[in-house]
Amino acid sequence: MIGDVTGEQTGPLGPERRPVAPLTLLASLTACRSEEELYSRLHSALAGCPGAHLSSGPDWTLTWTDHPGAPDHAEFEILREGALNLRASLRALGRASRLSGLALQFAGRGQDAAVIQSALPEVIAAFSLRGVQGLRDQHGQLVPEPAWLAGTVQRQTWTAQDLQVVRRGAVTEYPDGLLLPLPGRWRARVALWLEAPGRSWSPEERSLLDLLARAIGTEHERVNDQRLLSALLAMQGRLLESDPESAYRPLLQEAVELIPGAQGGSLLVRDGAVFRYAAAISFDETDLRRITYTVDDTRDRWYGLGPDAWNRGVPRVLRDSRLRSQGSRFIEDGEPRVGSLPSVGQIAASIGVPILHEGEVYAFLNIDAHTDPDAFGEQSVEVTRSFAVQAALLLHENWQRARIQHAARTDVLTGLPNRRAFTEALDAEVANARRYGTALSLLLADVTRFKTINDSLGHAAGDQALVQVAEALRACLRAGDHVFRWGGDEFALLLPHTTLEGAQSARERIRTQLAGCVAGPLPLELNIGVAALPPGDDSGAKLLHDADTAMYREKQAARRP
Repeated sequence: MIGDVTGEQTGPLGPERRPVAPLTLLASLTACRSEEELYSRLHSALAGCPGAHLSSGPDWTLTWTDHPGAPDHAEFEILREGALNLRASLRALGRASRLSGLALQFAGRGQDAAVIQSALPEVIAAFSLRGVQGLRDQHGQLVPEPAWLAGTVQRQTWTAQDLQVVRRGAVTEYPDGLLLPLPGRWRARVALWLEAPGRSWSPEERSLLDLLARAIGTEHERVNDQRLLSALLAMQGRLLESDPESAYRPLLQEAVELIPGAQGGSLLVRDGAVFRYAAAISFDETDLRRITYTVDDTRDRWYGLGPDAWNRGVPRVLRDSRLRSQGSRFIEDGEPRVGSLPSVGQIAASIGVPILHEGEVYAFLNIDAHTDPDAFGEQSVEVTRSFAVQAALLLHENWQRARIQHAARTDVLTGLPNRRAFTEALDAEVANARRYGTALSLLLADVTRFKTINDSLGHAAGDQALVQVAEALRACLRAGDHVFRWGGDEFALLLPHTTLEGAQSARERIRTQLAGCVAGPLPLELNIGVAALPPGDDSGAKLLHDADTAMYREKQAARRP
C-alpha cells in the first residue's frame, strides 16, 4: 500500500512545491471508475502539495494543515468532502458490481455446492463481515445449513421470533449482525446470517443485500423445482412398473420428502362407497387399516371446501382446533364412530387435496406437520397441487391396469372375486396377521341341496340362486372383510381382525340375512364351516383345511335324519 503523502517531494535542490487547484482536481476525479483509481490520482496530484496529507489503507483520510503556499482552506474542504463522497459512491458501485457478479454466478448453478462455498467469502469481503452462516426453516425451527458456512460465526441459537422474521422476508438488523431471508416467488425457507458485531447498515447496503437475497432465493427455488420434476419422473417410472397397492406408500413417501414443511401424511383411496387408508407415514398403520370414511364425510367434513372445489382438486389447509372439529367422524371395523382419531391429535397442520382424473376423485392425499401450525405456506400448497396432478395420472394408469387384472380375478356371474383372487388375498392377510399379531378367520360355505335346485328347476334357477347368495354375503361384510366365489356353489369369506367367536357371530348374521330367500319352492340355505388362523400356520394351509373340514362336518350333520 502507498505510504502517507505529506505534500513534499525531494529533488536535487531540495523540496519541490507544486501548486494544486482543489476544484480543478475534484472535477478531474469524477472520471475515476474505481476506489483504486481515485486513490492513485489523489496520491499523484497531492504529492507536491504543501499541507496536504493522504493516509494509506482502504479507509484513507485526506487532511490539511496550514502551510506556506498551501491552497485555500475552503477550497480544500470542498476537495476533501468531494473525494470522500466519490470514494463512498465508487465503493457502493464496486460492491454492487461484485454482488451482481455473485447473483449471475448463482443463476443456473444453485445445485453446485462449490459455487455456494466460493460465493460466501465474497459476501464477507464485500461487507467486512466476521462470517456467514446459512439457515433453513425446518419443522418450525431455524437450523444451520452446514454447507453454507464461511468465516467465523459465534451465534448458534435462533428463536421463534427469528423464524418469523425469515418467513416474513424482512431484512433485520441485530446488535451482532444481520438476518437476511432469501425469498423467491414464495415465502423464504432459507436465510443468511451475516455476523458483524456493532456494524451499522446503510439503506444502500440493505438494498444491495435484498437484491442478492432475491437472486439466491430464486435460484434456490429453481433447484427445488428441478428436484421436484426429477423426482416425479423417477416416481413415474417406478410406479408404472408396480401394482396400485404396492405403489401407494412410495408415492406418499415422495410427497412427504418433496413438500416443504411436511413431516408425515396419509393416502386415502376410494373403495366403493368409502375411503380407506392405503398408506401412512408417521402414524400406526395397524390401527388405520380398520378405519374408513364415507365419501360424504371425507368431502363435506374433513375436506370442507364444498363439492365444486372437491371436483377441481383444490388443496385446503387446516390448523389446530379445526383439525379436530372437521375430523370428528369415522368408521371403525364397520361401525360408525363420533369423535377424532387419536392420530389427529398429533397433527399441527394439514394440507388435504383430492386426487382426481377426468372429474372423478380416486384418492385423497393428506400432508401433515406435527410441530409447526404455520409449516405450510403458498409454496407448500402449490407443490402439493402439482404433486396431486402427477399422482392422479400415475394412479389412473395403475388403476386401469388393475381393472384388467381385476377382470381376471372376478367371477362373471356373481361379480365376486374368484378362486385366484382368494388365493392371493389369503396369502396377504395371513402375512398381515403374522406381522401385526392380529386375528384372522375364514368361513367356507356351500349351498344346501344345490344339485336338487339345478336338476329340478334348471341351471338358470341355479345361477339365480348363486347370485342371491352372493348378495346376501355382501350385505353381511364389514369394512376390510372379503367374500369370494370359491368355485361351483362354494363361497369363502376372509375376516381380518376377527377371532373364532367373531366369525361364529358372522355365520349367524349370514343365516339371518338368507332367511326368506328361496329358489322356487326351496329355501336357500348354506353349510358354513368356521376356522381361525392357528399358531404356526404361516401359509394359511391349516386355516383352509380346518374351515373345509368344519363345512364338511356341518354338511354331513344336515343329511342325517
